[in-house]
Amino acid sequence: MSAPHPDLPSSIRNEDLVDFLLTRFDEDEEAARFVALSASRSNASLVAHVLRDVRAKRDLVRYFRDLEQQGPRGATMERALRLIGQTYAEHPHYREDWRP
Repeated sequence: MSAPHPDLPSSIRNEDLVDFLLTRFDEDEEAARFVALSASRSNASLVAHVLRDVRAKRDLVRYFRDLEQQGPRGATMERALRLIGQTYAEHPHYREDWRP
């Protein structure tokens, strides 16, 4: 697996899943920016959508990560992360034990 994402605290219970998601978001953002540079204007709205989607998912994962650190809300956070993670279920680094 890749190196831990720089935004991750070391105390997270679901550190591997959070790291996996933030790394995938970084890759999605990079791919969208590459397409924006090399694609026609007809793809501009799709690129903008992908960039907004990545930003929203990244913010949501960080929000749930912070909730977990507050205690009993961790179960909600874990469920949400598992649901978000399904987007990447076909990725070679996705682990079956992350399924909801």
